[in-house]
Amino acid sequence: MPMPAANSPWPPPAWAPAYDQYAENDAWLTGDVKKLQELYRGNGGATHMHNGQARRGGLAGAMSTMIWGRPVPAGQQRTRLHVPIPADLATLASDLQYSDPPETGFAGDEKHDEKAQARLDGLMNSDEAHAMFNSQGEIKSALGATVIIPRWDAEVEDHVWLDYAAADAAVPVFRQRRLVEVTLWSEYLDGHVYWRHLEHHAPGAIEHALFRGTQTNIGVRVPLQDRPETEVYASLVNSDSLMLTGIDRLTAGYLPNAPAWSWRKKGVLADAGRSDFNQCIPLFGAMDEAFSSWMRDLKLGAGKLIVPEAYLRSLGPGAGAAFDTYQELFLGLNTPGKAGDGMDLTPQQFAIRVEEHEQTMRGIMREILRKAGYSPSSWGDPDQKGGQATATEIDSRAEQTERTRAKKNLYDRRVLSRMGSVALELDGLLFPGKGGGRYDLNVAFPDLSRTDPKEEAETIGILKLAGAISQWQAVKRANPEWDDDQVQEEVDRILEEKSQAAPPDPIMFGRVDDEPDEPEE
Repeated sequence: MPMPAANSPWPPPAWAPAYDQYAENDAWLTGDVKKLQELYRGNGGATHMHNGQARRGGLAGAMSTMIWGRPVPAGQQRTRLHVPIPADLATLASDLQYSDPPETGFAGDEKHDEKAQARLDGLMNSDEAHAMFNSQGEIKSALGATVIIPRWDAEVEDHVWLDYAAADAAVPVFRQRRLVEVTLWSEYLDGHVYWRHLEHHAPGAIEHALFRGTQTNIGVRVPLQDRPETEVYASLVNSDSLMLTGIDRLTAGYLPNAPAWSWRKKGVLADAGRSDFNQCIPLFGAMDEAFSSWMRDLKLGAGKLIVPEAYLRSLGPGAGAAFDTYQELFLGLNTPGKAGDGMDLTPQQFAIRVEEHEQTMRGIMREILRKAGYSPSSWGDPDQKGGQATATEIDSRAEQTERTRAKKNLYDRRVLSRMGSVALELDGLLFPGKGGGRYDLNVAFPDLSRTDPKEEAETIGILKLAGAISQWQAVKRANPEWDDDQVQEEVDRILEEKSQAAPPDPIMFGRVDDEPDEPEE
């Protein structure tokens, strides 16, 4: 997509359904209750968002309005609380992929020197890179995709680094399911004026532009110097507002969370990513409703006294009356009728349904995790009905999470390895002589499951005793991260130690070999 024409709608109309969905997911991710109410109440609660499109009425409408779409009747104050399950779900997704960060190395027999290795480690294997992976992982889970981009600024760092943009700040263009260009944008609000900085990535160049418009209109293009945030780019672009990268590859990679099912027939949206919140939003609303009901029980369950009007103390004309719950004695109350007729202090105590609410919320949570592709044990809930779980049962519970993570890793390896390679090539051009260059890379994610060392040692011992495994395979299994040379060195050391510690051979012990024959004269 080239830079938009003046006074065009923004975001582009073809992407409007996606941006509606992004806004809905973002409201749940951030827990913005005010935004949720605005989204679901719409036109008196009759309009709702469904697959990124405004719909009205019907079963879907009733589900979408849920707790946040229903107006509160006049004169009532209802407790409505949000449970941050969506944010926790996005954090869980990111933690499962990136808490133990991936390691990036040179692919195959790619020849490189120590300087190139150091440059790669700083770019892909550093704490800075791992922090970025974790951060973009949460956004990717919630919105459905991120865009990975290399950044550089010689005044800030002496190397290229990887950054990301969220899906709701990008307009990608795909061809044959491959990203061919993308426009990233950021927004600055000045009163009622919307300033938008657009950054268009295409093979070989990055174009920067600044537009002055309204909330829904891109407006007109203005010089980059008109905003302090974009003024720096004015000195970096050429007369065509382009920054030439010097390489023939695209300086952006689209990283989807999962394939978009509902948009597969939507033309430009067909290759957009799918959020982990997909089909879970009604469950998020149900969770909020269950928790709000629980809190309502707490409020109603607080002990109350129903007192006669005569017991109330007037607060003055028009100010009502009050009852002092700490008053110990009531003297001088002249009431008509017999003593005690309607003049008793009546206590009122409602039940607080703790167990029912907790079980309901656990059930909703299991459905959310199941739909998102995670096992309850990944959340910290063993989902155990009783008794001690065996190791096999624990492994079985984690299988769903393992499968989901493995599928996500496929997308991540493909995009991260390519963008790491692009960044390393740019690094070689922008900071010559420091080790950067064009290399093929390989990104490897560590296994999620961790085998108990004691259990693994017992397994290896049994296999050794049965003669079913060699010493070399035993060492390799105990140290799967070692290469073949490291394994062989350890095997040699083990055999040498065994040889030194072995008792002397009783047949050979004390034997004196015959004297060697004297050499002939």
